[in-house]
Amino acid sequence: MYRTIINSSKEGIFYVDHEGILQVQNRAAVEMSGKLEKRKTEEAVRAGTVFPFLKHELEEVLAGGGEQTGRIYTLPGTKTTVSVDLVPVIVGKKVSGAIINFSDITRIQELEGTIRRKLSSTGLRAKYSFDGILYESAIMERAIETAKKYAVSESNIMIVGETGTGKELFAQSIHNASPRKDGPFVAINCAALPENLLESELFGYVEGAFTGTSKGGKMGLFEQAHGGTLFLDEIGEVSMSTQTKLLRALQEREVRRIGDNKIVTVNVRIIAATNRSISRMAEEGTFRKDLMYRLDVLRLYLPPLRERKGDIRLLFCHLLGEAQTRITDGAFDALERHEFSGNIRELENIAERVRVLYGEQTVGQDEMMKLLYPDDVENTGREERRCRQSSDSQEKRRGRMEAEDKTRDLSAATERERIEEALKKCEGNQKKAADLLGMDRTTLWRKRKKYQL
Repeated sequence: MYRTIINSSKEGIFYVDHEGILQVQNRAAVEMSGKLEKRKTEEAVRAGTVFPFLKHELEEVLAGGGEQTGRIYTLPGTKTTVSVDLVPVIVGKKVSGAIINFSDITRIQELEGTIRRKLSSTGLRAKYSFDGILYESAIMERAIETAKKYAVSESNIMIVGETGTGKELFAQSIHNASPRKDGPFVAINCAALPENLLESELFGYVEGAFTGTSKGGKMGLFEQAHGGTLFLDEIGEVSMSTQTKLLRALQEREVRRIGDNKIVTVNVRIIAATNRSISRMAEEGTFRKDLMYRLDVLRLYLPPLRERKGDIRLLFCHLLGEAQTRITDGAFDALERHEFSGNIRELENIAERVRVLYGEQTVGQDEMMKLLYPDDVENTGREERRCRQSSDSQEKRRGRMEAEDKTRDLSAATERERIEEALKKCEGNQKKAADLLGMDRTTLWRKRKKYQL
């Protein structure tokens, strides 16, 4: 019975007597030791000969030095890495031998990933993919092409864009197109939690670390995301204290639960997102520069809806779903002229208003204007905007657009001159020129490229 049990073990088990001679080994052990040395089983074999890298530790254990556990070795001449435990066998207060236990590291890592996923009660799967993103505009096509290239990399990604532009949609799509797609996808909104709760969510805690802790403690999001992706939304809202802890976790690839003295190694890819300028925050001292450089390795810019007006009609029809409402061209014109400060979320709200209020009726330009500018406590300028957009003749509208174009051209020329003058004053130093102009270096670089300076 003992022989059957031992041979059923997936781990290599050896018994060595007090002279260091191998006396017992199970099937897994024979397979491991066989990779190292071919020998006749009837000959007495010393463990120190088969495992020369264990000779010193084994001598210490047999001499009464106590057990030694968690030693990591790569078996010579192979690619197999094992964790080794050496435990003395004591009979009558004397060491009569030792048990050597070999565990394949690859199997341990597989078990670790399974255990982490089972211990987590939250949904850790990414639902969205690039195939589910609707678009017709060239600017969105470029963003998706860039994101697909980023997906195959292991580098951290910073997604920048206004609220409602689909940052988490892209984060999940990147994860599902990456080599980590079979691993967990863990997301957290850093702005939704106060500092102390955010830290405990990210790094976890042990039981008794502070008042109100769960029995047995709690695994942090870094541990839950092991082997996968951790999405940090609104990263610009993280406090300086938590930023410091984040930086250490990224540098060392290790986390320590609150109240614990043990370190846990993690393998996590970070995708961060923000609707603020991290570069400007770093210059102002509200965001750590070293953390910014760790997170902002690959940057993905998601355009607001007003920069992809060619997608508005497609998205709006999709959001209406199976509604039988008829939308006139005039209504679509009003929709496409709207600024959409809330981006896709605001467009979703408009589609919901159409479904609820109009059903199978027709929505014209006037009805759409009422939906876009509903009554509010402060209606300053609302009626003026509504009348201007719905009642202007084509000739007046064309004249106004021409005037706006001229103003825009004049404004661009003035801006170009200001940038040229600032660069001359600062002798080409971009940082000083950006400070003089009241903009960050990234913005200055983009405008120089725009004006071909």
